[in-house]
Amino acid sequence: MSVILVTGASTGIGQTTSLHLASKGHQVFAGVRSPETAHELKERIKAEGSAVELIQLDVTDQASVDSAVQQVMERAGRIDVLVNNAGVGGGRAVEETPLEEARAVFETNYFGVSRMLLAITPIMRQQRAGRIVNMSSLAGRMVFGCHGHYSAAKWALEGLSEALAFEMAEFNVRVALIEPGSVPTPAWEKGTPPPEDTSYGNSLARLAAWATYTMKNPASTQDVADAVCHAIESETPHFRYLVGQDAIEDVAGRQSVTDDEWIEMNRLQGQDFARRWKQVVGVDYFGADD
Repeated sequence: MSVILVTGASTGIGQTTSLHLASKGHQVFAGVRSPETAHELKERIKAEGSAVELIQLDVTDQASVDSAVQQVMERAGRIDVLVNNAGVGGGRAVEETPLEEARAVFETNYFGVSRMLLAITPIMRQQRAGRIVNMSSLAGRMVFGCHGHYSAAKWALEGLSEALAFEMAEFNVRVALIEPGSVPTPAWEKGTPPPEDTSYGNSLARLAAWATYTMKNPASTQDVADAVCHAIESETPHFRYLVGQDAIEDVAGRQSVTDDEWIEMNRLQGQDFARRWKQVVGVDYFGADD
């Protein structure tokens, strides 16, 4: 049994992951920003007879992070696994995203992770054992227009995670990245919508068309939880876990062409783009045959 701390556990992926790991016999502390409003998680814990323990944790607040980690150590005496799941979405053009909004995305999706690592890595280093699972995204491997700052934060997380994996290796701590494609989750409701008078309607329409297609057969929160579980329990865990058919297809397509070819493809419009996407990715996401 491992002692596991999951951030962003009130809904979606974090909720399912916390409950799934507890069902496997682990001692799970579910970090939520507001325990008093985490009604859905509490109801599922009660309904499933789960041993998940709620703990107040806001990854954007240093005092909250320090308090949460201290409470887990006092109750369990160690922390074997950290699942950095807390995150926010967002989809706006670079030109139309105020810096304060970009900073807010990074504050949760990158600096929130960094804040947790500063608190947890000394514990795991001294234990000389542990697992760190960082929730990245397909957007950490492939970018659409009007997704720049979210993708940038995930790309930054990917680089941080690889460096961390090297640094923690001598202390028997493994690091993994989970890279889901489309997953129905409340995280996307936390982003700021684009302005109605946007100048980037074509890019937004392309992003929306991609989402519409992939949501016909999305990965589930359970699929993501299964990947997290493998990263924690396997004796030979992977560094990266692509989750969802769209993630697998899109990354394979991206890797099949050069950077220049990829950029040129995405400069195309209308049916020219749709046909080229189908040629590169191998699947008709955008109605090339219409």
